[in-house]
Amino acid sequence: MGAERPIPERLGDQTEQAQHLRRTGNGPTVEDEQQLLAEAYGAPDMAGFYTGPAVDQDTAEADDQAADDTADGGEQA
Repeated sequence: MGAERPIPERLGDQTEQAQHLRRTGNGPTVEDEQQLLAEAYGAPDMAGFYTGPAVDQDTAEADDQAADDTADGGEQA
């Protein structure tokens, strides 16, 4: 599998840790990403996750069963 990467035992302080970080350029793909997510899924929770509306457990199970039936070659509703 190739040579093993060296891993430092411990990085000293935040300055030393910051020196190990690299810019990846992996940012939002659109300028108004937060607005688009809020429109699709509602406001984010306290942790910043866009989870959408709460789903009733019975409804979720019925949707899962319908998806399984369709995947098994059954008729779509």
